[in-house]
Amino acid sequence: MGIFGDAKPITVAGFLSAIVSFVLQLIGFATPFWTYVKIEGVTVHSGLWQGCISTTCTSGCGASGCPNALTGTQALETLAFIILLAAVILVAVQLFVMKDKDIMKKAGAVCCIVAGAFAIIGVIVYATQKGVKISTLHFSFAFCVIAAVGGIVAGVLLIIG
Repeated sequence: MGIFGDAKPITVAGFLSAIVSFVLQLIGFATPFWTYVKIEGVTVHSGLWQGCISTTCTSGCGASGCPNALTGTQALETLAFIILLAAVILVAVQLFVMKDKDIMKKAGAVCCIVAGAFAIIGVIVYATQKGVKISTLHFSFAFCVIAAVGGIVAGVLLIIG
């Protein structure tokens, strides 16, 4: 099976799912497109860390306008990001270096599931805040939702494998 040696296909699928989830979490976490609104020539988009406004004359970005309202989501998505990174590292070390240590794969699986749970709670906290309209949610939000589900799927695949 090439670079994965004698690893089970379901374990490889779980590892690849964890990597994809991590990349999607990174993109959703870092980009300022959790919300996007365009009204009469004025475009406003914002993320967890910064917001941007663009008119026909000027445009600019700055720190997020309501840091207190985003603190819970920022914390949960940061934890999800770090735990997904740890999961990918644990499973990679088990697959490529310590092939006989199954405990690292199980720890990676648990990390994936926990990260997925944190990310789901984070997007729920964000979407249920006062003033957030569901129709304005954009791709960064969707990427974090997909990463959360992918992390849980990766964890289940790694446990089964």
